[in-house]
Amino acid sequence: MKAAVEAAIAELRAGLPDLTVRDLADPDGGAFVIVDDVDIGAGFSPSISWIGFQITWTYPDSDVYPHFIDPGVRYVGGGDAPVEHAEGNLPTAMSRGAKMPGFELPAIQVSQRSNRRNADTDTSLCKLLRIIEFLRTR
Repeated sequence: MKAAVEAAIAELRAGLPDLTVRDLADPDGGAFVIVDDVDIGAGFSPSISWIGFQITWTYPDSDVYPHFIDPGVRYVGGGDAPVEHAEGNLPTAMSRGAKMPGFELPAIQVSQRSNRRNADTDTSLCKLLRIIEFLRTR
């Protein structure tokens, strides 16, 4: 695992001290990461899920994208849920039928690309916190 990826995982653990951060090295120097027991908000049932993602070997020069959550989560919020699926409709930017790489877990994909990211300040922790805020405000 590259030093920058190891530092990103350490930052996740330090920034989320009450949560468990699991990681698996990928073959290219990056890592697959899952953060367990994240409160994703009242718009989902259950409101607690894991959130997973890959930090690639090109980090910090690449976006941490996409993110994944537990496939058992159902949208129960009052907002628009145009992504139709037999297992439960979802808000825009979310889709069922994905797989969390590395851990090979069935998942819901959360697609929130950071088009204007700054490699010096937009860390994997910052991106995860933005994903959590995105979910909590659905």
